[in-house]
Amino acid sequence: MSLNFLDLDDNTRQHMALEIQYDKEHTNFYCSNYLSDHGKTSWPSLLEEAVQYDDAWLENEIQIRGLLAQFYTKRKPKSTELMQARVPITAAQTLAEGEFSRLYARGLCSAVLSEGGSVVEAYRARVSTNPRAESEAIIGKQFSAHAVLNDLRSNPGVDSALGVPPGPNSGISLKRVK
Repeated sequence: MSLNFLDLDDNTRQHMALEIQYDKEHTNFYCSNYLSDHGKTSWPSLLEEAVQYDDAWLENEIQIRGLLAQFYTKRKPKSTELMQARVPITAAQTLAEGEFSRLYARGLCSAVLSEGGSVVEAYRARVSTNPRAESEAIIGKQFSAHAVLNDLRSNPGVDSALGVPPGPNSGISLKRVK
């Protein structure tokens, strides 16, 4: 089920496309270990297409285009030794939702700044019957659009310094401050 991106309008989508261009110019794409070699090669162009749709479309395309690997390398628990693990069955959803959400947040922040605004606000974009306390604590908080944009650009992938959006499966996103 896709997230409810409140400000996913034409202007935000245009700024999302500009953020993809930024990533191309700075070789800044996050390529998940869940992606196959073909998936990693295809990822930038797939994100370009996804700008016109949503995270559910991206998830579906990851699956039907066969972009996931079967196994990935990870560290053994409580060890420095590496092992091969099976890519989780939820990988396409987790990757699509997380990366589309980050791209949306970047596009929104860029759009807000271009409109003369400076602040965005966290909200719940997906209903959760058992929300995490750290996700609930962020709802309603306002953030500098400039700081969030720079943070997400500087930290491709899951973790960012500001924690907005707060990682995979959080269901938290950003919106314009009215």
